[in-house]
Amino acid sequence: MIQDPLQLLLAFMTVLTVGWVSVTAKALDRYGFAAGVGVGLTILCFGGWRWFAVLLAFFISTGFLTRYKSELKRQLGVGEVGGARSWQNVVANGAVASFFAVAYGLTYLTPFSFGFLGAVGASTADTLATEFGLLNPYEPRLITDLGRRVPAGTSGAVSPYGEAASLLGAGLISSTAWLLNIPALSGEAGFLIVLTAGFMGSTFDSLLGATVQALYRCQVCGTLTEKRAHCGATTKHFSGNQFIDNNVVNLLTTAFGGISAIILHLILCM
Repeated sequence: MIQDPLQLLLAFMTVLTVGWVSVTAKALDRYGFAAGVGVGLTILCFGGWRWFAVLLAFFISTGFLTRYKSELKRQLGVGEVGGARSWQNVVANGAVASFFAVAYGLTYLTPFSFGFLGAVGASTADTLATEFGLLNPYEPRLITDLGRRVPAGTSGAVSPYGEAASLLGAGLISSTAWLLNIPALSGEAGFLIVLTAGFMGSTFDSLLGATVQALYRCQVCGTLTEKRAHCGATTKHFSGNQFIDNNVVNLLTTAFGGISAIILHLILCM
């Protein structure tokens, strides 16, 4: 945990700079900037610079890939592709990781380090799975009914591109932590734990999307969507729990990834 006043000042200036660049690049809106500063500063101060670098690996990779072939994704009608992250999105993806960073900074217990990496790994895996899954050359299948094809962008849809990207995202976080020599990943077991937990988190996200996440039908075009408005009109609730939107699912996904990493660590390494 950073306690030196000069280090704290440097940490604050670093997070502000990253946030400013993100707003300039339209990766964050102004409220997302405020939330991002809070998340980034918490992780940097309690986890340290290497933990912050892992967070940057998530943010940079997902930010870039969200914009990859964004025009093609827009043509699919899957929502606000390439848009700036809101504060709700930042909190949903960063709150659990921040919690584990604080817990580790106060206790220095290794399981919390795995919790952090599992949470970030799950968020990265899920985001990359979504972005690459949209580019799959044919319609994906519903995870709860693999015999059923569904339109691209459907909550709970899975595809070869998406699953490969999910592994890639989890592997990115695992590899970054390993290259930075974060103590929790000093061996092959730690690397595989974070990789597995990240992929499991992404799969859990798909299950939530197919079962409990709120789904609405557009009253204009008839499309099923996660959003409460479509084609400039209010949508009608179709299925799922209206209190469980995409941000809630993301929060639960990161929690699942973090807890999975801790459990795997306790089983395999203790």
